Amino acid sequence: MRPLALWFGTMLCLVTSCGDGPSDDADVRVVAEPNLAQASRNYIMKCSVCHGPDGAPVLLTAPDLRTSTLGLEERVAIIAYGKGTMPPHQAMLSKAEIRDLALYIEAFRP
Repeated sequence: MRPLALWFGTMLCLVTSCGDGPSDDADVRVVAEPNLAQASRNYIMKCSVCHGPDGAPVLLTAPDLRTSTLGLEERVAIIAYGKGTMPPHQAMLSKAEIRDLALYIEAFRP
């Protein structure tokens, strides 16, 4: 009986001391570097038809991206899910590509 209790005690110590990840002090976020070259190509292919090559609208219904005050997450959501006459792009672009595109658009602001 005693060896079994010792075995369970040892296993309990091992399991609790291992934990399930790094300590709270460690920064475990991994953020990929944006691929702005690909974002530029995606913008030209998918966005410039309506928003122009520099963010100036070509269509009357397209917002001027040069004067937009939307934050990054708002732009990500609009690119992914669409808004008004703008179609959603979540089926055509990956999450990383959408985020990179939203970052790329920031360059149009003065």
